Amino acid sequence: MIPIGVVLAPFGAGYTELREAAQQLDQLGFDSVWVWDHYMSWNDPRESVLECWTTLAGLAEATRHIRLGPLVANNTNRHPGRLAKVAATLHELSGGRLELGIGAGGRAVEQSLFGIDQGDRAERTARLAEALQIIPALWIGEPVTFQGRYYQLNDAIAAPRQHPRPRIIVGGRSVTMARLAGLYADGLNLQWGFHETFGTIVEALDATLRERGRTPTDFDLSVHADWRDLMRDPADMIRQWEEAGFRRVMLAASAPFPLREFEQVARQFWA
Repeated sequence: MIPIGVVLAPFGAGYTELREAAQQLDQLGFDSVWVWDHYMSWNDPRESVLECWTTLAGLAEATRHIRLGPLVANNTNRHPGRLAKVAATLHELSGGRLELGIGAGGRAVEQSLFGIDQGDRAERTARLAEALQIIPALWIGEPVTFQGRYYQLNDAIAAPRQHPRPRIIVGGRSVTMARLAGLYADGLNLQWGFHETFGTIVEALDATLRERGRTPTDFDLSVHADWRDLMRDPADMIRQWEEAGFRRVMLAASAPFPLREFEQVARQFWA
């Protein structure tokens, strides 16, 4: 059975609501729980939005088995050296349950309001390429020197050493992001709403993996879908995703979270 995780959108949700949802998903046997990395809601800028990494730290203490991570951390929000340190700390707090979902960014309005210059698409992609090299290098726990166009490190150390280190999952929907994932990451997460382009993206991913001496069976290709997509016909949707080559499903849900429906999913597939 393909593993199923849940993305808990934090817009308008308090921590108690997020914690209770994560705890129930943990008890039901879901694979993972994820949180968006946004500073503000695109529904209403005054709507409550909890910060991603602080929330994940709380959920790490509140759960026992389920894997945790951002889907996805916006690379332009933090220097990759700092992000590596934050992620390493959360990996330790969670007992090795963190997965680092990361993307290039792209919500220009949100970034500009906070004074963050994330650059155009080409620059964001180039920054992410450098970050994907810096972060796992720092997790080794030895001095890292990196002289990139956007980031520079001089004998930087991020202790404690991460062994085994968190998996890195790139989130995107383009051939370029697929190639970056194949070069530097452990997985690629694709949105189901863009499935018309899956064939081209997966071809680029497979070609890159071959160039690196890797195989698709060692790579975590996952789909990011709305939870209602699954509930229309759970067995059929799981079949479609498996036939498309996906190894995991991440179901996005907004508050109030549909916990009764998730319980039905658990009973149907693995209870």
